Amino acid sequence: MRICLIGKFPPIQGGVSMRTYWSAHRLAARGHDVAVVTNAKEAAPPFRLHMRSADWERCAGNYGAGRVTVHWTDPADSSQAYLPMASPFVSKLATIAAGLHAEKPFDVILSHYLEPYGVAGYLAAQMTGAAHVVRMAGSDSGRLWHHPQLALLYDHVLRSAQAVVASGVVAERAVARGVNPAKIAPAEAFPVPEEIFTPLGPTMDFAALRSEVAHDPELRDSWWGEFNAACPYFAAFGKLGERKGSFALLSAMQRLKQQGVNVGLVAMAHGRPEIEKEFRDEVRDRGLIDRVLQIPFVPHWRVPEFLRGCLAVCCLEQGFPIAHHTPIIPLEVLMCGKCLVGSTEIIRKLPDHGRLPNGYGCVAIEDVNDIARLSGALAAIAQDPAPSAAVGARGYAFARDLQSESIFTQALERILIAAAAGEDIADVAVDRVAASDGDEDDDHFPLTRLAATMSALRLYGQTADTSGAVNLSRAREILEHVEHLGNGEPRLAALAAAVRIEVAVAAAESMNAQSSSDEVDLPFAGGATRWAIGDGDIGPLFPVRRRNVQLLAFDHDISTFRDVRRLEDLPVKPVARPSYMVVFAGGDARAPLVVDPVTARILELSDGTRTASDVMKQLKQEDALSAAVEDELGWIETLFIEGLLRLRHANFALRQHDATLPSFP
Repeated sequence: MRICLIGKFPPIQGGVSMRTYWSAHRLAARGHDVAVVTNAKEAAPPFRLHMRSADWERCAGNYGAGRVTVHWTDPADSSQAYLPMASPFVSKLATIAAGLHAEKPFDVILSHYLEPYGVAGYLAAQMTGAAHVVRMAGSDSGRLWHHPQLALLYDHVLRSAQAVVASGVVAERAVARGVNPAKIAPAEAFPVPEEIFTPLGPTMDFAALRSEVAHDPELRDSWWGEFNAACPYFAAFGKLGERKGSFALLSAMQRLKQQGVNVGLVAMAHGRPEIEKEFRDEVRDRGLIDRVLQIPFVPHWRVPEFLRGCLAVCCLEQGFPIAHHTPIIPLEVLMCGKCLVGSTEIIRKLPDHGRLPNGYGCVAIEDVNDIARLSGALAAIAQDPAPSAAVGARGYAFARDLQSESIFTQALERILIAAAAGEDIADVAVDRVAASDGDEDDDHFPLTRLAATMSALRLYGQTADTSGAVNLSRAREILEHVEHLGNGEPRLAALAAAVRIEVAVAAAESMNAQSSSDEVDLPFAGGATRWAIGDGDIGPLFPVRRRNVQLLAFDHDISTFRDVRRLEDLPVKPVARPSYMVVFAGGDARAPLVVDPVTARILELSDGTRTASDVMKQLKQEDALSAAVEDELGWIETLFIEGLLRLRHANFALRQHDATLPSFP
């Protein structure tokens, strides 16, 4: 397939440019001919990447049957002059795309980001007759699309497209603005390139980079500060700004300097002139000129070099006005095996973030403007860096698992093929999407409804009306009827057992189990002062079952009821065997879990009075633990990662109000 991709591209800095680059090359690797049309060479500092000759060569690529070619707009000059002067981006992008189509027709045009690329893609599609697929990002959908002088045009561009790639609130607004729902395709999560972002690999040669930048008159001013990057340092990268935590980080660095903590900050971070000036003035005013180094942006494939050499990476975005904005920076940090120091706001944007607890897989900062807490967390890392390797390794494992089933490229390819064929995108689903859990019945009382029907038939000879909601109180009434009718009739007795399970689960879920003050998460410690769990540190910690985790015990095997949908599916007689279920109360939406007897016993013993080692020792004394289990403490570690247990250190009560300690996400 021949694809025209109109969008940001290196040397433009930022997430959209990065996604466009990798999308083009991944599609080419799958055998497609991708022509990129971009105005990227017109990007100006500070949002222009520092590009070496090798980096320019990477923009295009040949992949056998597929290839990427890049077609650049010419920088604005006197030949393009008009008043008031601005580079005619839309006109140039659309014209280049149409000219390429005339030479060799495109099957489809893909634009990423509405301004100017979506508008240019619309014009090119009108000129050529090719199908147009539009994709938005965070700031254009959350900000530009709401501007009164832009919204009507963008609405028209979206309505005219053969497909719109969007999810969540963006998809909802598109439908509200007149886009046919059949033309909307879900936006799959973009995976960080695993072949580039790895813990192993070269670190950045700052001396070489400085020499390169010194010869670039446009970018030499982006190198600023007097910190020697050969010393230990924290890293930050992305755009500067108050909501990015940039100035809170400087406040924390000032406190570290005052406390005599020898650590610096290397920031691959820039902003608009007024923000850049404010940042540098703040560095001077706080006496941090010898502790801060600001370097230019480099291409995405060089970011791992920058990350690998630091102690930890600070991602402190907080209060960002576009709620659906999902930065990829935290995932890039984790994929490089580095310790992530992140705001809880940004960590909670990671899918399944509960498996990345504070002090275990990251360091979470509840409020980045709490300078005492932020500086305390950074000081702990700088003064005791050993646990950071273990934290980074767990973050790396989490990130790799998160990306293991990524279908981004396949999904994008199918969308483009369908659009080129004029098909409705809603009918084109990637297998994993079609097999999602979105259509599962959310009814908490399916067997209780069946029981209501059966009891009505036995008592009154007619079917009960079970179309309305069944609440816990009504379920208990139905249970009484079924238990009465089930005496002497095995099938109804089994049905009563099934209803008892549903009633017990609903009762446990309805309990008020909100966390109280002594449930506030604190950093983990193998001793009194460590800021995170290092390798081998779990044994001395005290596991405590979370308050919203309710453990239910039954005298029969509840797994036999899991797939029951009809009376005929019920076991003739429930198997007499102890079984256990974990139910989440207090508004936790997680589904109940059937657990094995050892897990149930660990949860019972985890009351805060025993260390993890003592819990496992108790299980051995009870002959509950198989001798074949090699990693005994790994069992407790898994329950902790799954959010069933907390881990506390011995002097938890004495330290729970320590302002220097971060709170858990």
